[in-house]
Amino acid sequence: MLTSVESQSPVAPREAQDAADAPASAGQGGELRTLAPGEILFREGDARSHVFRVEKGALCLYRSLPGGVQDVLEFAFPGDLVGLGYLDNHVAAAQASIETSLSCLPRSALDPGTDTGARARLTAAIEREVAFLDESLVRRESLGPVRRVAALFVTLSRYNAYEGRDPSLVTDSLKCGVVAGYLNMTVDQLAAQLAELERRGLIEPCERGLRLRNLDALERLADDAA
Repeated sequence: MLTSVESQSPVAPREAQDAADAPASAGQGGELRTLAPGEILFREGDARSHVFRVEKGALCLYRSLPGGVQDVLEFAFPGDLVGLGYLDNHVAAAQASIETSLSCLPRSALDPGTDTGARARLTAAIEREVAFLDESLVRRESLGPVRRVAALFVTLSRYNAYEGRDPSLVTDSLKCGVVAGYLNMTVDQLAAQLAELERRGLIEPCERGLRLRNLDALERLADDAA
């Protein structure tokens, strides 16, 4: 459950954030970066270029709400990875709670492998991205529900590719009710959008679930959403 807190705790005042606006010089080959207490590692909307491993200290991951309130998502401690996900921009911010040292790793170099902690954080990051896409699309009604479904399929496809699975297959283990809940739709509304995507030749039913027939077209349809 998300915890709402006032902006002064644990997130530092705006003055501390402004001091961190310049991009980090570290970030290649696992170089170290040190953050002062209250310094921002990345903000919501910043381009995602690296994954970071906490070596010492602690980071607070949060999202900003109107009225100066922060929703704290989680804290990262030594050994934890932050900056995970598949969208090109961060959907949460990260700030040092105390003096913190980080290793900066290229996105392409990350493989959670059998590390259950890293895989759990990756799963949580993907869930936040799906929720972010849903919230963004609900606010922008002109995009239409079919684009919301396309955006979800694009995210699931990227996740499958990262996990070494077929990126064109959405298995039936993801039940319609779960997907409808992600997208704030009824099951009947979701069925109508799936029928529309099938009519356009973008998806088709298969033995194991749904086959994404044209990922490029789905990405173009979802572009405004992401």
